[in-house]
Amino acid sequence: MKKKIPVFWGCTFTHNYPFLIKSTKIMLKHLRIDTVEVDDFGCCPDPIYVKAYGKDTQLALSARNLTLAERKSNELLVVCNGCFNILHGANKELRNHKLRNRINSLLPEDTRYGGELKVTHILNTLTSQLPIIKTLIKKPLTGLKVAVHYGCHALYPPVVPSDKPKKPTSLDAIVEATGAQSIDYESKIDCCGIPVITFDKEEADQMLQNKFKDIHDKADCIVTNCPACFMRFDIPPRELRELSVPVLHISELLNLAFGVSPNELFFEGHSTKVESVLEKLGLETLEEMELVKKYFDLAELKSHCEACRKECTAAVITKDTKNPFDSLDTVDKLLEGKFYEVIRGKEIWRCLQCGKCEERCPTNRGLSDMFSKLRELAIMDGQIPKIINDKIKMIEETGYGMPKRAGVRKRMDIGPAPEIEVKGIKQIIAATKKNKKKK
Repeated sequence: MKKKIPVFWGCTFTHNYPFLIKSTKIMLKHLRIDTVEVDDFGCCPDPIYVKAYGKDTQLALSARNLTLAERKSNELLVVCNGCFNILHGANKELRNHKLRNRINSLLPEDTRYGGELKVTHILNTLTSQLPIIKTLIKKPLTGLKVAVHYGCHALYPPVVPSDKPKKPTSLDAIVEATGAQSIDYESKIDCCGIPVITFDKEEADQMLQNKFKDIHDKADCIVTNCPACFMRFDIPPRELRELSVPVLHISELLNLAFGVSPNELFFEGHSTKVESVLEKLGLETLEEMELVKKYFDLAELKSHCEACRKECTAAVITKDTKNPFDSLDTVDKLLEGKFYEVIRGKEIWRCLQCGKCEERCPTNRGLSDMFSKLRELAIMDGQIPKIINDKIKMIEETGYGMPKRAGVRKRMDIGPAPEIEVKGIKQIIAATKKNKKKK
């Protein structure tokens, strides 16, 4: 019998790693667990910053999320260590009737937490499902050496009751169930540094460096269950990249062992590449040239002549500078299969989108559409220039794509610009965001 349960994904998965939400859903489906989506979940709130801001603020924001989950089920599954630490802790405190009434008084009128929810960490769920997991292994990950990282918010207190903070075993056992080897290393239960990175980057980076040094020559990859820790390993500071090790989320590791194709798991979303892991396992993912073929017509790319290069306004203006723009360089790189180099580079943002190349092109093709598509792919890959996020936010909030210059209108004595009803605009942006995730 399938189990249906709401999942609290948290901010890091939602905004930075949507492909890990997909991976987790695939993993849970193998375990006959269907996820129930809950609208309007907000931050847990953050266990470092918001918790420091004020206890009542933290408890009230947690109670809001717990209420939304309680409307759907009597249990909430949490995938993030920090989110679990906050929500589980708040849930425990809010068992106190007097405190719960006071916190409920801070919530909107239609939001009241009943205090009956059970909050479960995903690592605890996987531990309880370990016998079933062992029966689902179709592709044993034999020969793969894994350095597990629990994350400090999973250990103090332990999210799996049977784990001892100084010598946990739950994540190791899940990894070894796949056929991989969980190695021991000195800094295994140490922090990755992310909780202090804002306040003391030097200390945070030293913590990460210690982990990498301990792991680098011993393991093929790091496996963690924590989204924030995953991000820390996946996007290390520049000076530590040579020491970095590929990182997999526990759901990705299990899915590979369950026989799920790497192409379903969007490994191209990782910043620290995992090809070495897949190669060791004898698995294949889409080669970069296959991705070029997927999104572009090779015959069309090969057909471009010199008109694009000669007529491009950006190319003409920058011709004699230190950094000249050549639109056909991007075409050449795509034809060489350098898909990620292109979408993660800066050149695709230099096209003016003026359409001049289409006018000058003998076949009326030009390159504007290609650059537009490359930008869309870059955003799907997480390479989002701040200006784009700022622009979308402005349109969502005001309906306008430019900031207001109230002073000019005031001097002209014509009053402020008309207010726009943004409800429909927000719906459109939300709907198109969902469509982007489906692609």
